[in-house]
Amino acid sequence: MTKMDDEEEIELDVEDETDDGLEEETLPSRTYLVKNGRIQSMTDGREAMIQAIDKILRTERFVFPIYTEDYGNDFNELLGKEFDYAEVEVERMLEEAMYADDRVTDVRVDDVQKMNSTTLMVSGTVETIFGTVPIESEVTLSESTDVD
Repeated sequence: MTKMDDEEEIELDVEDETDDGLEEETLPSRTYLVKNGRIQSMTDGREAMIQAIDKILRTERFVFPIYTEDYGNDFNELLGKEFDYAEVEVERMLEEAMYADDRVTDVRVDDVQKMNSTTLMVSGTVETIFGTVPIESEVTLSESTDVD
């Protein structure tokens, strides 16, 4: 892993002009590498993207004030919904969550399986500017009734 100075980092920024004339900036992907809830080192590129996708899949939207309204997923809205409805909506929700990250170029849901009466397993791939990232996520359709 090579260390970048501020000048090199600025050169990595990509600016695109949108239809409304505003400039859109893609920020560098350099971030902390987190394993087992602990910061281990720094990471960049595909490894950082894998971590970002995992974090999006684990983060409920609109719950944590530290994140923007676009960050995270809406899978919790599927609680109490019928399987057929959830099967269709989970694909849309996954795409919406992933496309909020400007490094994502395509999202493909390959399979949605009913694991049991309350759980879906969604698998597919996310195409990013750093390459293809396979994804797999469990989505719960009912609230847990377990009591500790």
